[in-house]
Amino acid sequence: MNTIYKSVLFCLITTIFIPSFASAELKMGIVNLDQLFKEIPIYRESQEKIKKQFDPRARNLKTLEQEWSALNEEYLKNETVMSDKEKKALVEKIQSIEKKFRSGQEKIQTDLQTVQQEELSKIRAIVETTITEYAENNNYDLIIRADGTTLFAKKYINITQEIISKLQ
Repeated sequence: MNTIYKSVLFCLITTIFIPSFASAELKMGIVNLDQLFKEIPIYRESQEKIKKQFDPRARNLKTLEQEWSALNEEYLKNETVMSDKEKKALVEKIQSIEKKFRSGQEKIQTDLQTVQQEELSKIRAIVETTITEYAENNNYDLIIRADGTTLFAKKYINITQEIISKLQ
């Protein structure tokens, strides 16, 4: 009888003192952002827009590179038959084109990175808003990236302040 009494008492105590949210089911989702970005139209459209924007500059660089290469070949082919004055003039022309090419290459790289970051930031904001809306509308408690980073969490899941309090 003593054992039955203890069991009933234990059940009664645990039922009273265990918070209701502890027994609630946690609704969780995972989002693979790499796959998501590959498949959403706004990302592909953004990449096409960037490509279209930078294609003329890339073609100009390609032309400079071809000219530079052709002049280098001309120099190597005719070096032995050219006068010192002709060599010097050709070398200066090669160096000038190389300088334009390198400068253009650096500028396009910098501009491309800036534009890509701006476009990616816009898309990330749209994706984050969409994930949050989806989570709230479908009563998710937690949504994480496939790599483990949290994308959405209801406030009660974040226990940072409670842990800080325990550590103080």
